[in-house]
Amino acid sequence: MKKNAHAMLGICAGLALTAAVSADAELVRNPTQVGANVDVGQIVKGDLYVGTSPQGEIENEIITRTGVYLTESGVYDDRLTIKLTIGGLFWFASAAPSNTDFQNRRVQFGPGVGQAQAVYAFGEDPKKPTSTLQFGLFSHKYSDAVNLGEYMYRTGTYPGLLYSGGWSYMNASGYLAQGVRWTMPTMGGLLTHDVTAYMERGLQPLHDITPGYMITVKPTPFFNASAGVVWSHAISLNSKRLSPKAEANAYSKRTNRPVKDAVASGGSVEDSITAYDWANKDSLGNIGYYTFKGFKVMGRAALDIGQLAGMESVKPGQFKVYTEVALLGVEDQPYYYEDKTARMPVMFGLNVPTFGLFDRLTFEGEYLASAFPNDNANVLQNQYPTPVSTPYAFDPDDKQFDDWKWTVYLSRKIVNGVTVYAQAASDHLRHFDNAAVPAARSATPTSKDWYYVLRLDFGI
Repeated sequence: MKKNAHAMLGICAGLALTAAVSADAELVRNPTQVGANVDVGQIVKGDLYVGTSPQGEIENEIITRTGVYLTESGVYDDRLTIKLTIGGLFWFASAAPSNTDFQNRRVQFGPGVGQAQAVYAFGEDPKKPTSTLQFGLFSHKYSDAVNLGEYMYRTGTYPGLLYSGGWSYMNASGYLAQGVRWTMPTMGGLLTHDVTAYMERGLQPLHDITPGYMITVKPTPFFNASAGVVWSHAISLNSKRLSPKAEANAYSKRTNRPVKDAVASGGSVEDSITAYDWANKDSLGNIGYYTFKGFKVMGRAALDIGQLAGMESVKPGQFKVYTEVALLGVEDQPYYYEDKTARMPVMFGLNVPTFGLFDRLTFEGEYLASAFPNDNANVLQNQYPTPVSTPYAFDPDDKQFDDWKWTVYLSRKIVNGVTVYAQAASDHLRHFDNAAVPAARSATPTSKDWYYVLRLDFGI
């Protein structure tokens, strides 16, 4: 368990104890929840990355994971709700088929904390609070998406890295936040305000504070929309990490080209100027540096067609269309971030009614016309806010990846406590090596690459 998870858990427990003692409040403990899920599937066609190393194409690669969890929760004085979920995951490392190292073939296990949070309800009636304060470690999810989207919190800014899944193959589209969230509904629920301050825990550089704001409007039961903004890495205790003063992170202000590999890329006039500016950076002042810090903005909407049409045979949400668009980095930066449309992922989804056959059948698609691959190696390994380590090695007309991603998802409850899920996708899922290092790129770089997973989930 990470130190910061310990710290948040301690804060939650301490506040709960303080509330109970100082106010002589009553504790109502909820029943313990336990459960597990078993995943099995295949990467039907794709590319294998082990860390930053490409291993080549793969076909019919088996993927399995098994997770277990336990949740304890309770309520103090009808106002303060405490929840703690701990669990573990059995998983297998990604490795090249020719790699016979036993460490890559044995089952791995990792314990973790799914949530350690407290929620305080303000107002005269805690069952209808005027606002709520949520703090600790918890999942933040604001859209109907099952796999793609959720750009406001779980994407990068510079670079705008996209993620899906993670340690879970499915049902993991939310963002595991660490920090504080204040939610206030107004005008009878017509407008809802969300103010957040989260510590960066998955996107480099770590530990910075990122504030955010989102407003949601719900004029009718069948339509809602949101708009939000996040100021990535706004508060940093080590601001030098945000814009490293290094050759690999530098660019010429005269040519707007990266310094690294400028001469080696062909020796053009622009290369010569760029290299000259770097060699004389102390006297000329013509060098700038890329930064992680910046703003992301997001807009989303959802329309429940079944409710709008008055379809009594369709449950709310089963016939719904939804969409989301984001701008990952409002301000341009030279060379890598000059085209805003290349930083604007668009996601759309459709829930299709099956009239009792499934509880949910969803189709999702995503489009992002980026010239650079969705590669996290330079960020994770080198700590630079650039999408690649070799700036001139990529030809936009010869991309080895697609602009499109897609997902098909369904679920069905068998009996109370037992649900089956299925997902087929070409998305941003990255697998892990035996040191738990995520792959630099997705296993499905083109829309023709895909995987499927079946899940049995049971719990009481």
